[in-house]
Amino acid sequence: MSLDYALSRPEPSGPDDRCPDSHWQYRILLGVEHQQNRRLLAGFLGQFYSLQDAPSAALNWGNAFDLCIFDNLFLGRWAEQIKAQREEAGPVFLPFLLLLKRAHLPLLTSPLRQQVDDVITLPVDQGELLLRVESLLRARQQALKLSALLAQEQLLEQQVLADNQILQAMVAQDGLTGIANRRAFDDKLAYEWKLGRREQTPLAVVLCDVDHFKAYNDTYGHVLGDQCLRAIAGVLDTVIRRPADMAARYGGEEFALILPNTNSEGAMHILNRIRRTLQARAIPHQSSPTGPYVSFSIGLAVVVPSDALQIEDLLRAADAALYRAKAEGRDRAVVAPAIDHPFP
Repeated sequence: MSLDYALSRPEPSGPDDRCPDSHWQYRILLGVEHQQNRRLLAGFLGQFYSLQDAPSAALNWGNAFDLCIFDNLFLGRWAEQIKAQREEAGPVFLPFLLLLKRAHLPLLTSPLRQQVDDVITLPVDQGELLLRVESLLRARQQALKLSALLAQEQLLEQQVLADNQILQAMVAQDGLTGIANRRAFDDKLAYEWKLGRREQTPLAVVLCDVDHFKAYNDTYGHVLGDQCLRAIAGVLDTVIRRPADMAARYGGEEFALILPNTNSEGAMHILNRIRRTLQARAIPHQSSPTGPYVSFSIGLAVVVPSDALQIEDLLRAADAALYRAKAEGRDRAVVAPAIDHPFP
């Protein structure tokens, strides 16, 4: 088999035919077993492109090339390896050009045809060869640009997703204390109410009020008052350990807890730990008639959600228990009576 080039190449007719210096950036792999054809191809294409012969023992080029030119001998010998390399190059298009004698065209089976992107018959005309090469290289560049755009789009989508997650977290977070805010509390309570009604499991809600907090602000100032609220939120967040539980700032100096699947005894155990942890923090409160340190008044209500009751019944019961805790001297937790009918 011989490679019969035309004796001369047509004169360039425009910028695209001049093979500018930028063409040297294209890397072409020659997989040609016929030595004379390989030598002629290398001598001609080497004027315009960066060429490298394919290793005869092992193929492992990955994405190092923009175009691969094979003859049928090379393709037949390394068919499986070439197929593997093409798959490895994906999803970016890596074009394969096959050199084939015209008489051998009937031997080009469908599976073999699927492994190449273009076929040029021997003998080869210089002009036609360059046109085929340029066409495949342009397709490769378009594929690379598209891949880059898709990658950039994916990065932008990931960034938008991350930003949305941050915004969602900010929407659900109290700006001062860093724990959940009232909106997040309401959403969580609505969800747990539906879940408890379906599973028939108890749901506990706790309302907490910092004792004599106005006096605290008057004595220490609002800056230390804010620090106090952050410290209390830290106590709640430390004690609340189960993923389903939630501690939230309910408003002002009020805090709230949602304790799904928790009965009165379990909730009181958590509240006692909260009170002990707050006492251990020993935040001074010299203006409090209740004691020398910051303390909590707590109201607890527990219910098994049902169609006969509403979320508001649970909240009113917890608020009534909180009122009783304050009336009885503060710095204590009071449990609301069992809720078996709508709260008045």
